Amino acid sequence: MQNHPIPKDAIVIEMAERLDADDREAFEERAAIIEYDGQLPRAHAECLALLEVLRRDQSAVKGAMPPMRRSVVLQVEIDGGTEWLLTADLAIARVHLADIGGREVAVLDPADVIHEQYSGVAVLGMLR
Repeated sequence: MQNHPIPKDAIVIEMAERLDADDREAFEERAAIIEYDGQLPRAHAECLALLEVLRRDQSAVKGAMPPMRRSVVLQVEIDGGTEWLLTADLAIARVHLADIGGREVAVLDPADVIHEQYSGVAVLGMLR
């Protein structure tokens, strides 16, 4: 474990303590660069560095927000045809798919599937 300097701002202190080792290292490095190159006070540089870490990965600060539910699309084969299943719970979707005898082909980003398979607009329906 590295011995990092203590940030100057109370909010930054709280958030920086929740970063994993890689994100903490990126935060410290970015803060030093901003402070030196930008000739800004360290507290200001740390705030900007934290924003940069969060821009790169919104979930970098562990426990700051409840985990986001990320929707995905499962490309599946059911009865010889291709279907696209939108789900916010991949585990449950996989159990349901197995129950109906389907086969998983891929896990995809919903925006990509809507754009590529439905020309930008899709209608949702219930899987039976």
